[in-house]
Amino acid sequence: MPKPSSRSAGRPLRSARWIPFETPERIGTTGCLFYPSPTIADHAWLRRRHDQRAWSLCGITHTTASDTVMEAIGTFATAPLQSWDAVICTSRAVHDMVEGLLDRWHEYLGTRLNTRPEHPARLQLPIIPLGIDAQAFAGDDEARITFRQQNNISSDSVAALFLGRLSATAKAHPLPMFMGLQAAQRATGRRVHLILAGWFESEAERKQIEGLAREVCPDVPVHIVDGRDAEIRRQAWSAADFFTSLSDNIQETFGLTPVEAMAAGLPVVITDWNGYRDTLDNGVQGIAVPTVSAPPGAGDILAARYRSGRYSYGGYIGRAAQFTAVDPDLVADAYTRLISDDDLRKHMGKAGQAHARSRFDWSVIIPEYEALWTELAARRATDTEIAPVAPGASMDLLRDDPYRLFEGYPSDLIDMQMTVRRRTTDAAMDNLLRFEINSAVSGLLPEAAQTRALLAALPDGGAPVSVGELIAAAGGGAQGHSVVREAGRGQAFAPLEVGVSRWAAARAYPRPKRPECGADRAPGQSRRSIPATRPRCPEVTPPHQRRHRPTGQSDASAGRRDSSRACARCSRHG
Repeated sequence: MPKPSSRSAGRPLRSARWIPFETPERIGTTGCLFYPSPTIADHAWLRRRHDQRAWSLCGITHTTASDTVMEAIGTFATAPLQSWDAVICTSRAVHDMVEGLLDRWHEYLGTRLNTRPEHPARLQLPIIPLGIDAQAFAGDDEARITFRQQNNISSDSVAALFLGRLSATAKAHPLPMFMGLQAAQRATGRRVHLILAGWFESEAERKQIEGLAREVCPDVPVHIVDGRDAEIRRQAWSAADFFTSLSDNIQETFGLTPVEAMAAGLPVVITDWNGYRDTLDNGVQGIAVPTVSAPPGAGDILAARYRSGRYSYGGYIGRAAQFTAVDPDLVADAYTRLISDDDLRKHMGKAGQAHARSRFDWSVIIPEYEALWTELAARRATDTEIAPVAPGASMDLLRDDPYRLFEGYPSDLIDMQMTVRRRTTDAAMDNLLRFEINSAVSGLLPEAAQTRALLAALPDGGAPVSVGELIAAAGGGAQGHSVVREAGRGQAFAPLEVGVSRWAAARAYPRPKRPECGADRAPGQSRRSIPATRPRCPEVTPPHQRRHRPTGQSDASAGRRDSSRACARCSRHG
């Protein structure tokens, strides 16, 4: 097997460093987080909890046809992604697709929100192709002889190779390939073989493809080998005389196998289809066959059925591919040119090998990545931050602190005046800690030693102590406060019973009545942060008596008590 080429020339070797999930701020020491997917919005929200300028985010496109990725692209306009973030587009076609989707999504958001804001999707969309280790695909004469002997391919026969997933619905319909090879063999009089190095998604698809081959190209021997085996792939690259892949599927965005074929010194016959067209100069390293598909508007029914769940992802892309055509006569012409002209194959193969090494080798692609990351670092220093976090505001609104989101659920909230008392002994506490039913909060509640320290700060006899006094006795500070709060939230785990006497006389102050009505709050202000001196909205019924209803609905139609009226100030409660 070929030795992998060195990638350390000219640059120092660096060891990997592990950054635990609990300390994402350490990513700032690297300057950029590369995530091999376009779904980087979650990472933007996580970064917002720390410092949005601390590091850049860099994703990359693969397939963009799935609902998951479509939704992810939509988040480019709503997540806190910055101009110092990027999603690398691996081809011009996918770049134009993403930009077009964002433009239409931005137009929708403007209509939906009745505004025309500045285009919110400000992250960078550079075009950088995928890379390969070109040297690893160098041909091997011994492997060529071995494979061809094992499969009865004579030295004067011409072998075409398709390598990849063997799927008519998710990769490439094989009909134009089968028809083209049959016609080319008849036109040239040369013995032609087809090597299918890949794998089938199902046994049914295997039978379909094998049956189609027998019917459409009966004179061309078809050799199906396991393309998941690295050694078989290496032999197949060496045994073939040219490579072909007639992709017609929207799940394709780049096309790595044509680049690998060129690195192996093979001329290629591919479709002029999305990212495939970026991999070669037509007529130089190979031949690109034109494609045609349905116009915009013709596939709305496909999209609607995918949205509704009637079509799976595979069903959606497979049906979309049915309306993409590859002309088998043009395919036959391309095959005939290569099969009939040994010198042309060699000339294109050498040109393709040079092209793969000069454009797609990792030694070329990685510096392009690094140049991008350098540019993003410069932007972090100068560009305006989008959606900066206001002091005290929620940092991740759709994944907010549950105690902020649901603060209206409990009867009361823990504060420094709330009292706690001892309710058990050390031995009983140890018994409680052994219960597996409480394992879900392992790592969140205090360790046993911390809990014992808190217990020791509580007097025997059950006398109440305020949370503030307990913090002071346990050492004070923000860390102590956090420990007490966590202990109070897990009563089965901790030896503390929070607020046992809070509805009695244990509180030395009257419970503040906070306004329930949102009209009494400033934008972004939580109900908890409103001063207790503000009067409660007089029109609001206590929470346990309220039912929500549309503004303006009568009390009778809502089935409410006469005394339970909608809030006249904000129309929220009713």
